[in-house]
Amino acid sequence: MTAKMRLGVVFGGQSVEHEVSVVSAMELLQAADPARFEPVPFGVTRDGRWLTPAETRAQLDRPEPLFEKRIEAEAPPLFQRSEVLRELAAVDIVFPLVHGVNGEDGTLQGMLEMFNLPYAGCGVEASAVGMDKAQQKKLFQHAGLRVARHMTVLDHEWSTGGAGVARGIETQLGYPAFVKPSNGGSSVGVSKVRSREDLGEAMRAAFDMDRKVLVEESIAGREVDCGVLGNDDPQASPVGEVVTSGEFYDYSAKYLDDSARIVAPAELPDGTASAVRDSAVRAFRAIDGAGFARVDFLLPAEGAPVVNEINTLPGFRAQSMFPMLWALAGITYRELISRIVDLAMERFREGRKRSAWRPDSR
Repeated sequence: MTAKMRLGVVFGGQSVEHEVSVVSAMELLQAADPARFEPVPFGVTRDGRWLTPAETRAQLDRPEPLFEKRIEAEAPPLFQRSEVLRELAAVDIVFPLVHGVNGEDGTLQGMLEMFNLPYAGCGVEASAVGMDKAQQKKLFQHAGLRVARHMTVLDHEWSTGGAGVARGIETQLGYPAFVKPSNGGSSVGVSKVRSREDLGEAMRAAFDMDRKVLVEESIAGREVDCGVLGNDDPQASPVGEVVTSGEFYDYSAKYLDDSARIVAPAELPDGTASAVRDSAVRAFRAIDGAGFARVDFLLPAEGAPVVNEINTLPGFRAQSMFPMLWALAGITYRELISRIVDLAMERFREGRKRSAWRPDSR
């Protein structure tokens, strides 16, 4: 009888998406195929402290409303917790579900690389680029994909010459425009601005979250998403649409109220859906993605789909957009978890072959 694979699931973390990460992890831990996997949970507190699997399970067992569950405990830093490191070293693969800083930005992936542990999803470089909206756009443009007109503004540029920067934004982009922290997720810190006064308030709010801010033209159009799954031969899912009654699909619409709904599959002409799916795969390849990602688009009245951003760690609840899109393709939530793990092991084995190469090994 084949031994079960010990599947380490790391979640929680320091970002504003902490609770979202916890809920995703709880569903994954429950849904992972019990015939294949022995799930091993590792919770990370809001201040970056790692808990043992036993400590983590105790946290998850607390009777709290679903979206109020947090990993909260006093613990030493990870490098002082030999018991956590021993437990981590004993897993066969890690499924990172930590959103934002020190999670999907390449830092956690880099640590796992140093530990020589296989892990699900994109590698260090793709994860870092996937977190940085400004850098993504450069790669998308280089790949011939359509993106919104935009400007990148650093904190010191705004603080020392805000009036000039504002004039540049008004000249190059105009109003309305969107202001976003370049590194962030779940639309936290994103504002739609219509005037110089709005711009100042939005820039200050965005700089509270990141030293680099992205300002984009506002494009009227439908918001659609497409999942990508694979390594060297990535495949695109059916397309889903986000329909919201608000200005845009913000954090509240995603998690706190009923102002948005998901339509999957999106009602699109075949040619439009095909263009979105093709662009999703091209965007994934542009960042050298691996495993899985979700690509978000705007569909203007005319022309090609506009790539908004790529998310290398999309929401992973069963009812999140990414799993829902693959369910339309006939892949259940449980099967999706297994497929992603298989892709991670494939990439890990390929990487080991290359790292084992020596000049005299031919």
